[in-house]
Amino acid sequence: MTEPLTALVMGGCLVRRPLRSVPNLQSRLVVDRYGIIKVVHSMAEMIQAVEFLKGRREVPPEMRFLTSVSPFLKPLPAGHDFHDLDLVLAEPGSPVDITFRGFAINRGRIADQVTNPIDEAVPEARKLTQKWVRLGLMEMNEEARRELSSKLLELVPDDGQAEFRRAVIAETRATPSDVTGGLKKLQELTNRPVGVVIFVFRYMPDGRPISWPAGSREGAIAAAEALDLPYFEPTALVQQRGVHHALEKDQRHYTQEFLPVIGEAIVEFAQAVHARARK
Repeated sequence: MTEPLTALVMGGCLVRRPLRSVPNLQSRLVVDRYGIIKVVHSMAEMIQAVEFLKGRREVPPEMRFLTSVSPFLKPLPAGHDFHDLDLVLAEPGSPVDITFRGFAINRGRIADQVTNPIDEAVPEARKLTQKWVRLGLMEMNEEARRELSSKLLELVPDDGQAEFRRAVIAETRATPSDVTGGLKKLQELTNRPVGVVIFVFRYMPDGRPISWPAGSREGAIAAAEALDLPYFEPTALVQQRGVHHALEKDQRHYTQEFLPVIGEAIVEFAQAVHARARK
């Protein structure tokens, strides 16, 4: 019986959910051997998570809830060189690095810990929080970020987390992500082959992929090609199956029926990445 490959998987739900849907996945591809790295969007988050695993970087408990480094993730033993790892699967889902006090934080965790609680307590803040994330952070409009954060600070409810939420709103910054440099750094940190899974933000009704922020998908492809890294682009499979069968109504997330199809394709891609590196 062929031994399963071991992969360090870093990405979002368009990678993790399909893999979880593959029958008997663990007999073919072992993921999360080192613990669960939560949803990751940017290259800075990936680098931070790997440096944490290698013991090169600390992520204090109060920061864990804003990052992809979960409270349950532990550094590997000293000197661990990823000898039991076959490959890395990386899905650069954002061309923007979001940082707070020197740590790469995740926009989903910002929603969980900061903006959603504010929206629930102060419904009139919802439009402001959405614009703060979309314009101020993801589109890196610094003028909008300053203006929106100033207004938003006045609406933060005075509860036990008010000081923390105000700090995140006031101090969080967004900068362009160096996807090419980040992928190269992943190779150096792990010394393992890296396969790139291309993130598609949304699809048109005819199956054409949409990038957001603009150019992010194309940038990830260009980075992979520049480093001669293999990449998996799901658009052809979505088009082959048809948008209405492959995607939910939001035209972003895969349907339950399509999850195993895309999951199987990702497993086969991982196997191809490993085989390519052994030639």
